[in-house]
Amino acid sequence: MTSTDNNWPENWFVRRVRETGSTNTDLFADALAGAPSHSVLMADNQTAGRGRLDRTWEAKPGTNLLVSLLFRSEANLLTSWPRVVALAAAHACQELISGGRLNVAAAPITKLKWPNDLLLDGRKLGGMLSVGDQQKQFVVVGIGINVGWAPQEAVSLSEFFSEKSPSPVELLENMLLKITQIEKLSLIEQHEKYVALLATLGKTVRVELTNGAVITGIAENIDVEGRLVVVQIDDNSIRHVIDTGDVVHLRNADHG
Repeated sequence: MTSTDNNWPENWFVRRVRETGSTNTDLFADALAGAPSHSVLMADNQTAGRGRLDRTWEAKPGTNLLVSLLFRSEANLLTSWPRVVALAAAHACQELISGGRLNVAAAPITKLKWPNDLLLDGRKLGGMLSVGDQQKQFVVVGIGINVGWAPQEAVSLSEFFSEKSPSPVELLENMLLKITQIEKLSLIEQHEKYVALLATLGKTVRVELTNGAVITGIAENIDVEGRLVVVQIDDNSIRHVIDTGDVVHLRNADHG
């Protein structure tokens, strides 16, 4: 089943399917075939989804937001789109849980963990994985957000609602509106808003690089290209600029 009948925001081309292997794989193929920028593929169930380091996971059908988004732009701007999506997702989630239906006294804050995770109440709310083609000037940003169900040790939006929790469609509608707003900002403004939500900065972190090397240090900064700057813990004169890696937050740096 494929569905496009929904009140999606203007200038977004959303297709919803009941089940697929991977929305990223499908939308990447659509991109190669000429699909326009701002094409979106949402699946109620994903059977071959994968995260960073080829981790596999599968949500219960229809409970979570499983979606990929296609962006076309100049090659030097492609790396900014995952941060735009992450920022929009965090703002959309925060708006929903602060909308008056929360079952706790104070709303938890949605944060971002570099490079690709959403955190809520300190636990993982969602994750992202991007694939692109620099020569053809497009990137597909896949994101999964726990709306009605979460694996052990993670968190879902539904945990913070005393009544009816939001649906994946409601969250996606909100997220697309946020992306449209963020797109209008300058790259510097986007970067500042992203940094403001980043829980990684100031933490002592362990970063596992794609080549297997491990760096332990203090997450000092994020540059405008989205790279993490880590000060080596045993020699603060050494700074590592990291494009991608798997990050574990160890503790706040000011707590030793």
